[in-house]
Amino acid sequence: HGHGGHQGHCGYSGSTCAPLSPHPIAGIPVAKVFPSQPVALDKPNTLVCLVENIFPPAVDITWREDDVPVTHGVTHTHYTPTGDVSFARFSYLRVTPSAGTTYSCVVTSRGLNSSTVAYWGERGANKRGPWTLWTALCGAAMALGIVLALMGITMMVAAWRSRRGG
Repeated sequence: HGHGGHQGHCGYSGSTCAPLSPHPIAGIPVAKVFPSQPVALDKPNTLVCLVENIFPPAVDITWREDDVPVTHGVTHTHYTPTGDVSFARFSYLRVTPSAGTTYSCVVTSRGLNSSTVAYWGERGANKRGPWTLWTALCGAAMALGIVLALMGITMMVAAWRSRRGG
């Protein structure tokens, strides 16, 4: 076996004895979708779906355009070992992005009977999953929004406390 050595490290994460692994639970695939070239509407492009943390190497990768399965223009690579026990795999979809279209890469693990979905496209922001085009901007705006919201709550609590004369 030889993998038992992971369990004993409790000092790092406080009281929980989680295995020190950068991956989530082995065998639950992690998917990301990103364009291979800078995106311009109505210009042909290739979407790349990177699936990591695959174990065992038995997953089906399918693409959907606005929740309709797409088979045309899809290519898959073989499984690539990633240094630990898991594998990675790429899938490519030739697309011509148009406004309002959402693409999703659906990864189904045959053994676990579970699916992982990564979204990309115009409406990807309001679904679970990254919206590659705007992730950086959205992330910054969201982080700022959260900070401002927290500050607002703190100030409201402070004002409420002082009104009560506490």
